[in-house]
Order: sequence, then structure tokens, then C-alpha cells
Amino acid sequence: MIRLILVVIAIILASALSVFLTLNPGSVSFEFLGMEGQMPFALAMAILLVGTFLLFVAIWAIFILWTAPDKFRQFSRRRRKEKGFDALENALIAAAAGEGEVAVRQAARADALLDRPALSRLLAARAAEAAGNLPGAEAHYEAMLEDPKSKLVAQRGLAQIAQERGAHAEAASYAKAAFDQSRSANWTFDALFDAQVAQGDWSAALETLSEGEKRRRIPLDRARRRRAVLLTARALECETAEPETARPMAERAAASAPGFAPAVVLAARLLAAGRKHKRAEELIKTAWAAEPHPALARALGDLRKSDTKAKRAERLRMLAATRPEHRESKLLLVEAALDAAQADAARAVLDPLLNMGTPTARLCALAARLARQEDDDAAARRWMTRASHAPGEADWSDIDGEGRAFSYSPDDWKRMVYAYGDEGRMTHPRYERFEIAAGAVPENALLEAPKPVKKAGQAPEFYDAPRPPDDPGIDEDDA
Repeated sequence: MIRLILVVIAIILASALSVFLTLNPGSVSFEFLGMEGQMPFALAMAILLVGTFLLFVAIWAIFILWTAPDKFRQFSRRRRKEKGFDALENALIAAAAGEGEVAVRQAARADALLDRPALSRLLAARAAEAAGNLPGAEAHYEAMLEDPKSKLVAQRGLAQIAQERGAHAEAASYAKAAFDQSRSANWTFDALFDAQVAQGDWSAALETLSEGEKRRRIPLDRARRRRAVLLTARALECETAEPETARPMAERAAASAPGFAPAVVLAARLLAAGRKHKRAEELIKTAWAAEPHPALARALGDLRKSDTKAKRAERLRMLAATRPEHRESKLLLVEAALDAAQADAARAVLDPLLNMGTPTARLCALAARLARQEDDDAAARRWMTRASHAPGEADWSDIDGEGRAFSYSPDDWKRMVYAYGDEGRMTHPRYERFEIAAGAVPENALLEAPKPVKKAGQAPEFYDAPRPPDDPGIDEDDA
């Protein structure tokens, strides 16, 4: 609409000018290089306007020709950049879709078209990872370490590749550098902590955990549980060589997570070795109040070697009284009563447990012991047979009396860091590996079948079935 108005205004002004020149005729005379001439004013004005227009056209054409090379170069760069971004888009899509070879080709094309070394190298590294070419990806990440802008992402990629290769020390090195460099990147804490745990470097993992807790990279409850596992594993390493160093570590572990039975059992053992029985008993009672565990009862029973059976049973009953409603407390009362030959007291607690669903092998074993004390051999045999088919339970009631309660391997401790640290769940490797000891029921002896007596030089005997009355047998010729 505005353009139409401007056109109308221009027409009106031109018409007015034409009328003005028509009503006011005049002439123009000129002299140039000895030539003289005269023409109407309107014609001279028209020649002036046309000449001015042609002059502007000539100047514009000269400008176009002068700037044409620069514009052509700009056009080429723009087209090159558009093609590069198209290749970049295709490479990212292919890498996300898992098409490694396509991603590598498109990444190489984008690298050739775009003048962005950091972006091109990152894309090439991601494409190489998608194609499964870890050495190629590692080479690209190492080249990115030289650029401060891409150094952090290069350290992350190198740490991940090293972790996948099982080079935990190398992964920890890259993660440590990134952890010290950036306080805002969340991945640095997890990568460094995981690599240190994978190495079994408990001391370094404890330092990283403390720093991550300060930076609020991990919730406080998870940090306390992880610290308890790490301190316990570290204390076990130096228990024999440095007991004075291991004891405070175990106590700190028990204080961090009172319900973590391995820490409490270790602390009680070390305290008992230092004749601090009262402190050890307090730790066990606190742990039982938090989370009853069979290993805690065993640790309390073995705390004082000079205790009589009656004194030991009294301590166990006092321990069970701290959590009387818990199943482990009831089972502890049953075991204490059986040790004291109090069959009636044991049956009063055991019968309700046997009637609650399907009895486990542990309950069947206790029932067999009770029947044996009551001189009911037939019932004892039935319960022992039932125990062999009953479902087991990960309660550590199968602990070898001569061994330690938590004889974890280094790999078991590594798994425990996350199982208990993150989920609050105790792992039972011996139960998971089906290492249930038969010592839970000493009387449960499986008798071997008698072997046949074979005399020297005697041929083996075979069963010869009798011939039916209507069987004619085999003719001599057929035989």
C-alpha cells in the first residue's frame, strides 16, 4: 500500500513538472570546444536526467566488477559452510543411530569443509567411538587436549575409553586432571571415584569422596555408607601389619554406618585384641539396634574367651532384647536356648517361626537340633531331610566356625561400595556362589551308600531276567 502511494505521488509530481515546463518555455545555449548550440530548456533537462542516470549505471557496473571476486569468495565460503553443517548434521545423526561407518565418512567431510578444528575433532572422535574404533577416537581426543576450549571434553572421552579398556590407572589420571580443573562438571567426581575403586585404591577413593561431599556431588547418606565400606576395606588391608592404624579406621567406619555389620565386626575384633571389650560390646549393641545381623551375634559371643556358656547366653539374650520384634533376635533366642539345652524355651520361640510360611533351611536346621535334644530321632531326620530341600537365605548363618564372617575378596569389596553405598544393600558373595557350609547343622551327616564287596578274581554279576513260560527261546542255529 505504501509503495502504491509513493508511485502515485511520483506520477503527480512528474505531471506537475511537465505542465510547468510547458507553460514556461525557455531555451538553453552552450559553447564547448569552439562549438555553439541552442536547444529548448525541456530537452536540455531531459538530456541532463538521462545522462545522470547513465552515469549512475556506469558507476554501479564498475562497482560490481570491482567487488565481484570478493563476493564470489564469500559465496563460495558460504556454500562450503552450508555443506559442512549438512555433513555435521548427518554425522551426528549417524553417530546417534549407531551407523559408525557413515558417521566417520560424514565427520571427515565436515572436517574438510569447516574451519572449526575443535568441533571437527570432537565429531570425528564421537564417530570413531560409534564405529568401535577406540584407538582412532583416542587419537582425536589427544589432539583436542592442546585446545583449552576442548581440553575438558577430551579428558572425559579419554577417561571413558581407558575405563572401557580396563586401564583404570590411566582413567584415574585423566579424571583427576579434570576434577582439579573444573569444579562444575559433575562427571569428574564419578569418573575419578569409579576408577579409584576399580583399582582398589581405597585411600585415594576416600579423599575423592570427601572432596565430592564438599562440592555436593553426592548425597550425605550415600557418602556415609560409601565411606564405611571404604574404611572397612582399608582397615582390613592393614589389620595385620598396622593394627593401631586399622582400629580407628574400623571405628570410623562403624560410626559412619552403624548398620554395616562388616565394619562393626572388624572394629570389635580389633578392640578385643586391644582389651577394649566394653567399647566393642557397645559398638555391637548399637549395630544390632540399627540392623540385626547373625555375624554381630557371633562377634559378641566370641568377644570374651573367658565367658562361660551361661554368661555367653545371657549376653546374647540381652543383645536380642534391643530389637525383640526382629526375626534375627528371635532366632538368636532360639540358638541361645539350644546352646543352654533349654528345649521348652527354644520351642516357644521357634514354633511360631516355623508356622509362618515355608520354613527355610536355617529354620529346619534349628528344628532338627531341637528334635535331637528332645531325643526324637525320627523328627530330627525328617527336619534334616527337609532342610536339604528347603529354600536358603542370605543370612550368613553358614559362617565357618574357624573362619571370619566376611571373608570378602577385593572384587567383593568393590561391588560392596556401590551395593551398600548407593542402595544400602548387603551383598553375600558366599551365598551367591552357593558356598553354604554344612556346619550349620553338625548332626546332618549324609551317609554314603555301601559299596559292593568284590572278591579278587570274581567276575561281575549281572541280573538275568527269567524267561516267560510262552517264550520258545532262541534256536541253536540262530544263536
